[in-house]
Amino acid sequence: MSKYLLILDAGHAKDTKGKKAFDNSFYEWDFNNKMQYLLKTRAEAHGITVKLTNPNPATVSDIPLTTRSNIANNFYRSLNISKSIMISLHANAYGSNFNSARGVEVYHASNGSTNSKNLAKYICDQVYSDVKAIDSGFKNRGVKCQDFTVIYKTVTPCVLVEYGFYSNKDDLKILKNNQNELVEATLKGICKYFNIKYQEPKKETVKTDSTASNTYYRVVAGSYTNRANADKLVSDLKSKGYPAFIDIYKK
Repeated sequence: MSKYLLILDAGHAKDTKGKKAFDNSFYEWDFNNKMQYLLKTRAEAHGITVKLTNPNPATVSDIPLTTRSNIANNFYRSLNISKSIMISLHANAYGSNFNSARGVEVYHASNGSTNSKNLAKYICDQVYSDVKAIDSGFKNRGVKCQDFTVIYKTVTPCVLVEYGFYSNKDDLKILKNNQNELVEATLKGICKYFNIKYQEPKKETVKTDSTASNTYYRVVAGSYTNRANADKLVSDLKSKGYPAFIDIYKK
């Protein structure tokens, strides 16, 4: 068992009313759910035990906030891991039409410890810094205090993250297209809090052949039996606009 525990609370469920973009291109429960599983995988790669309060938001009704806190508290008490935190994952919205409100904000409760406040600042500042590199107009709305039930009633250091506004077209693009970057930023904040070394995600390598000014992706199949898989990879590369060809050899 790890000496670090991360409890993730993916906000809302599929049947939660109203939590969607005005153009119906984004549903908050779906974003929160994708974020929790991406973050779970990356945190576990850092030796952090991860538990979920809402693992199946597509198939269950919205879990009451007090119930979510109780689930988190039970995880903490049953596992008896002293270095424990809980993060409630959300995306924000404002108004009845797309508007200019945008940016990240992270909340702690009024009864939150200094640890909760530090965690909130680490995550908020890192998300802002990393997303600012993608979109210079992104805003840091800062760390805020609000007694949301899910964080007020959770006994471990706990924060609620609003990653951006799906009621803003620029933030909406980030929420839809940059989930990996948001996950990595969050993980950097978690690692800073736990005082453990952050490790960059492993990147897949693709061999390239350069001719003149063009770069071609060479998909290597280890045998003729791998031709179908190679064909599929070439097709995927071409669908994304990358020229590619298959190089097949016998073992």
